[in-house]
Amino acid sequence: ITDAEIKAAFQSVGRPNENEALAVDARKELDLKVGVAFTRYQTKWLRKTASHLDVKVVSYGPCQMPTLWFCVERHEEIQDFVAEPYWALDATVTVSKADIRLSWARRRCFD
Repeated sequence: ITDAEIKAAFQSVGRPNENEALAVDARKELDLKVGVAFTRYQTKWLRKTASHLDVKVVSYGPCQMPTLWFCVERHEEIQDFVAEPYWALDATVTVSKADIRLSWARRRCFD
C-alpha cells in the first residue's frame, strides 16, 4: 500500500456497503467453524495414526496456511541469501569550519 493509495482511499470515503459488511461477517464465522471442525478432526486422526508423536493439538485455520507459507518463503529467502561485495562512497568535507558528511545517493555499487 502506497501513500498515494491511502490518500486516494480517504478522499473517496462513502457509505459502507451493507452486503459487503455482512459478507465479511459470514466469512469470519465460516473460517471459525471450519477451523474448529478441521482442527478437531486432524488432531484426532493424528493421535490415532501417529500416537508415537504425542500430538496434543494440530490447529488448522484458513488464514494460517497462507500466513505460514509467507513465513516459510521468507525464511528460505534468508537462508538462500548470498552476500556480494560492493562499493560505497562516503566523504566528509569541511566547509567554513563545519564538517559535512556526503553519501552517494545510490548507496552501493555492485560493479
